[in-house]
Amino acid sequence: GGSTLSEEQLGGCYAAGSWATQGGRFFFGLARDRYGTKRTTLVSLLCVVGGSLGIALCDASSAAALGASVFLIGLGSGSQLCLQPVAGLFDRAGTILASLSGAFQ
Repeated sequence: GGSTLSEEQLGGCYAAGSWATQGGRFFFGLARDRYGTKRTTLVSLLCVVGGSLGIALCDASSAAALGASVFLIGLGSGSQLCLQPVAGLFDRAGTILASLSGAFQ
């Protein structure tokens, strides 16, 4: 069956993702300064992957699961802005940027 979520519930889920994207930029910027670019990118990519898997596997009528998954995607993709300038540090910079930039756009 399809989802039984209301427009308000779906709006809340996507608002959580939007807020996480903005907050992710700030916190991942701080993390990058403290822990380095590669570790920060790995954590942000794991957030995006975890959120994507969460959306794929969650119950279609679970606002909490969808909200948490979209939050993870937003959090991970929010790091894109602070990580883009240094993507050249990676052997496969294009793969890293494509994974992050397409996550919540």
